[in-house]
Amino acid sequence: MGLWLHRLAAACVLAFEALACLASVILLMLLSAAPLFRDALPVWPAPWVWASLFIGACVLAVAASWVKGIFDRRLPARIGGEPRHAHISGWTFIWIVMVASVIIALATWAGESDDNRAVINTDWGVGIMIALAVAFVAAALVPTVSIADHAAGFINFLGRFVRPFGRLLSIIDSILVFAIAGGAGATQPSLFIRYVMLLGTLGSCAAMGYWLEPPWGLVPLAWGFLVAIAISRRWAWIETDRELAMLNRRFVGSHLRIGFAQDIRDEALLSFASLLILVPLALRQAQIAALGAGFDLFATDMAGARDLNTWIGFFGAELAKAAPFVDWAEVYNVGGADEGLVRSPIAHHFVFATRILVDLVFLAALLQALSISARNASQRGLFYEGQLDRLDPFLEPREFRKLMRRGEKGLLEPDPERVAAFPAYDPIRLSELAGDDDRSRVFRSAVNAVRVQQGGSNVTEFHTELARRIHLPERDKTAILEVVNAIRAVGSTRDIVLLDQLRRELNHVPRLIEVRTELVRLICEAPDSVEKTAALAGAVEHDRDSLGPVRFAALTGLAEAAQRGDREAAVVLQRAVSSPSLSKAEQRSVRQLLARIDRGAPLARAAAAAPISPPVASAQTSQEAVAAPAEAEAAPELEARRETTDAVFEEEPAALASPPAVQQGVASHAAISAPPLRRRSRTQTTMEWVALVAFALVGAGWIYFWQNSGAFGG
Repeated sequence: MGLWLHRLAAACVLAFEALACLASVILLMLLSAAPLFRDALPVWPAPWVWASLFIGACVLAVAASWVKGIFDRRLPARIGGEPRHAHISGWTFIWIVMVASVIIALATWAGESDDNRAVINTDWGVGIMIALAVAFVAAALVPTVSIADHAAGFINFLGRFVRPFGRLLSIIDSILVFAIAGGAGATQPSLFIRYVMLLGTLGSCAAMGYWLEPPWGLVPLAWGFLVAIAISRRWAWIETDRELAMLNRRFVGSHLRIGFAQDIRDEALLSFASLLILVPLALRQAQIAALGAGFDLFATDMAGARDLNTWIGFFGAELAKAAPFVDWAEVYNVGGADEGLVRSPIAHHFVFATRILVDLVFLAALLQALSISARNASQRGLFYEGQLDRLDPFLEPREFRKLMRRGEKGLLEPDPERVAAFPAYDPIRLSELAGDDDRSRVFRSAVNAVRVQQGGSNVTEFHTELARRIHLPERDKTAILEVVNAIRAVGSTRDIVLLDQLRRELNHVPRLIEVRTELVRLICEAPDSVEKTAALAGAVEHDRDSLGPVRFAALTGLAEAAQRGDREAAVVLQRAVSSPSLSKAEQRSVRQLLARIDRGAPLARAAAAAPISPPVASAQTSQEAVAAPAEAEAAPELEARRETTDAVFEEEPAALASPPAVQQGVASHAAISAPPLRRRSRTQTTMEWVALVAFALVGAGWIYFWQNSGAFGG
């Protein structure tokens, strides 16, 4: 019972963001359908109470996503902490303020009187022509004459004053991307869950924006606008990561701000599509509130203001004027059917804001989607022409699945003709994909078929690449671990001398504890030899590694070799019992290992070696390296390898007196013997069923509203 409770608690901790977001969506849906059970309530709360309950439900999801962002090191845990988001410069802030000021000044001038709106003075036209000419000339000459280099001192001086404003925008942008977009379900790995949370959130905003009394109905509508902006910003971040990944040919690392766990292009476009109903609802709320306050906004009575069709038609007419060609209606003097609604200066400002929304949001989103489709097509064409040897993470699953066909038994299997025609793919990336247990069986089958077609993996090439990445001036841990995982996926062939040399070069570099530990484990997984025993012995004796987890990995490898009959390894273990280079806890561990060898007991549970998961995909689980079937059969000695380090260091806490990075590395390697996680857990499946039922209930409520609109009339 205790074990089951522990597993349940662990599952809840791992999925706390999803559970909180799901609870938030359910609450929002119940709030949006409140008029349906109005008669069942003992008292009908005031409008501000409904708005407060709505905000509370949203805060629940945002807070959970914020905490998850802190745990994943995407958001700082305190003010001024790491990571310090500064991707927006202070000069960008200045440009934004300048452009916004010009737009506001133009709108204010045009709205002062009917005379200003009637005609644009010729002098203004001349001034605008001169200003545009100056702007184009400056844009052409500034890079050529290197004005920025000549005025670097002055620019740096001014940068000190504007930098805080850029940092402020960066902080706001990161909160939108990780907290608000995450609260709307953008971070969930399941496509179904993402759609349920997103549509449930936006649908609830629209429903409450309809029946909640003005001006309180503007609160959920404003949240819907904010969610759409947050989703679009996260989409922009992901697309930026795609470009960077293809430029430096690395799909993990610190250069990626989000990674490729989700492709939310469809969700971003759906968020923009929701504005087609949110904007008319906002106009309706504003007009009803203005009439109630005796304010002159749009020229309509209360009955016309409450009719949603009035505002859908009005906004649709404005869309027709602005898209797809801006101001085509004014050029051909085509008027709208609802122009009589716009009379006051404030109403003109509303119309101007809708035009800005269309130009900067709708058209920009469509153009970005089209440009992404064109870029994908271009990348695919370059790949099949042989000019690229890898695809970005979003195109890889689609192209590899094209290599599969239905077999005689109805199962998907690789098509030999398609595999033979598939262009040469990066071997390191292929080994990485083959060892990714989070991928589907069909995908990995296609990858392994391509690996076999290309003649397998070149282990010598992998070792050379490993040495190159370690010898770089700025070592990237995740990039190094990529090659380590690729070497492990190939089989048991190892360059012992090179691996030992690289381990010694990285000695006294505590931040690379995972790399050093994995180098030793690569040596342990090699067939028994004199070179292997000497390398492992060096890690605990004359070339002693400075970190306990690395030394323990070497000791375990020696014990396994001794159990298989390696006498030299047994001699090294005997010396290690009283070796002054080892701690007392490590000496006791050696004695325990020798005792197990004497009893013939296994040293560890049978488990395949697992690669280190790069710390860039926030909700990702550890991945197991799965070699191709033929290679797995040729390497049976890879099984029964690792033993957790908990048993070694729990007896002697003093042995852990090391930097926090070292302790973190120990913890990251402590669960190797645990059974592998299934690709879809029961918790995730249950959550999806709960979400489906809740979504179906709310959908039924909305259908009821469609057929009985008078239920919301009060």
